[in-house]
Amino acid sequence: MFSLQTKRSMLKAILTKDSPFYVQFYVSKYCNLSCRMCNIVQANADLTPFPPDKIELIADNLVRIGAGVVLLTGGEPFLRPDIDEIVRVFLSRRLNVRLQTAGLYEKRDRIAKCVEHGARDINVSLDSLDERLSDHINGRPGSWRNAMRTISFITRTFPGKDSICALGCVLSPYNVDEIETVLDFATEIGWWLSLVPAHVAPEGQTLNFRGHDAGFRFSPEDYPKLAQLISRLKEKKRQGKLLFDSDEYLNSVYHFITTGSPSWRHDGVCDSPNLYFAILPDGRFAPCCDFRIPETLYLYDPDFPRVYRSRPFRQQVRDVVSRCPGCNFGSFPEMTLSARSPSTIVERVRLQLRAGSHRFPALGEEELFGIVDRLTASNPIYPRTIPPVCVADPPDPPAPSR
Repeated sequence: MFSLQTKRSMLKAILTKDSPFYVQFYVSKYCNLSCRMCNIVQANADLTPFPPDKIELIADNLVRIGAGVVLLTGGEPFLRPDIDEIVRVFLSRRLNVRLQTAGLYEKRDRIAKCVEHGARDINVSLDSLDERLSDHINGRPGSWRNAMRTISFITRTFPGKDSICALGCVLSPYNVDEIETVLDFATEIGWWLSLVPAHVAPEGQTLNFRGHDAGFRFSPEDYPKLAQLISRLKEKKRQGKLLFDSDEYLNSVYHFITTGSPSWRHDGVCDSPNLYFAILPDGRFAPCCDFRIPETLYLYDPDFPRVYRSRPFRQQVRDVVSRCPGCNFGSFPEMTLSARSPSTIVERVRLQLRAGSHRFPALGEEELFGIVDRLTASNPIYPRTIPPVCVADPPDPPAPSR
């Protein structure tokens, strides 16, 4: 599944704890949704998207510093007209590409072109099997049906073997009672499920990715239910359900929700930029999705590899991340655990071996909707009651460039 370039990067990360084998690239600042728990579109509104002619320089610099996996996200990455060319360039450098999307069905031709270039890894956001609740969370009517049609299209477009397709689900008080049903759905269609707890910015503070809707905060009364859910999810994973998250990551999910701080960080600090970092929509380096650094350093700068390896730069990043209250967004925590935790390393190796031989079926839209109808009909929690909105409705996102 992984290229030799990525395997080398991962091995070096385990041995030295200094290999950026996972990079999040926010290739688009635009999004077709206005998700209530996300602030990234507003945070990146001041940035000018990087020019297409810089992508080869970015890819080459990533190879020079020893990167492995590159997550292409946004906003909505498929709003970039050149997303397939970005995929082609990265894959030509033996970087592994992971695509993330809210399920923009009208851009399915771009998904197909990415597959033609060799894309084999994609994650589609899906927070609920209830259409009305999902549209409410996403801030856009029709978004759930759009995502489901995209999932069907992906099952018929990505190779059923040698591909990793997953659902990304934000765990919140709105959907906590249906997470196991969403896992059942993912497993039945042959996809993996990955959970991220909702992050709400502290009162009076703005962090680039986190929203401000207090309705996404769990109350202490919910904690026993959460503990039971985490325990059941671990057991379901052992029984064969396709849950992507490691046990230690799931433990940190509970710790983060109940204390406000995660349990996965090493010495209370994350491993940015040694094991991972982010690239902003303008091509600029960032420690992560929530923070920027004072220095403006672009990935396409010919001098980037030298600056990245320098002690002053590393210290500048560490000064920023050491003040971070901590997150549990998923990707970065799992990377730290994959490099530092023996039990998670073993779990990850087993998952990759299983994923390498795993197949998923091609599913038509009606067949997919039928699975949803059957699962929700047998669960008394459906249909869900639409919760009240705790903050003003988010503004319409900027019009995407075509």
